[in-house]
Amino acid sequence: MAFSKVYTYVPNIIGYFRVIFAILAFKYSHDEYVKFFVFYAISALLDMADGHAARLLNQCSQFGALLDMITDRCSTIALMVVLSHFYKDYENYFIALITLDIVSHFARLCATLQSGSKSHKAVKENHIKIMKIYYGNKYFLAFMCFGNEGFFLFSYLYHFYATSSVFYILWGFFFPICAAKQIINAIQFFQAVDDIVSLDDQQKLKK
Repeated sequence: MAFSKVYTYVPNIIGYFRVIFAILAFKYSHDEYVKFFVFYAISALLDMADGHAARLLNQCSQFGALLDMITDRCSTIALMVVLSHFYKDYENYFIALITLDIVSHFARLCATLQSGSKSHKAVKENHIKIMKIYYGNKYFLAFMCFGNEGFFLFSYLYHFYATSSVFYILWGFFFPICAAKQIINAIQFFQAVDDIVSLDDQQKLKK
């Protein structure tokens, strides 16, 4: 098997460093919260850098998109697992959010691949308006992802700074964004299921 240059694309190299910093972050997640926060933040910042590098250098790739999505999902899910240990009373809620995150993105990926789209961010005319806005406006997408991660991160820090009123304010700011993101995840799942069923109907008509 020949070695592909895709593996050495600059945005993909950035993606590898994202993975390394994420692994380092969770190594310290239960006791050394400063190190965790720094490493996790670096990994998140690199998430913004790889996309810009891909467009700037014309090095977009399906492998890069896959690497980016897997790192995003694994990082967020791992953080929720840590939070489920910190906040035992809310463990079932975190399990539900993890499940929703996995099934909504998996269904979305299956739907886009089966329809022939090259990106999971592709939208169609018949899609619900919020999905068009979510994936069609990169600034809105970035804001929602930032707010979602922000809520989980400051929930993490609150475990160590429970007496600080600043975290109540930040929690109050990020919570509605995170809640909206979960609603979008649910809509994304049902939209993906509807897309897949539509493809089944089309195949039956062809037969």
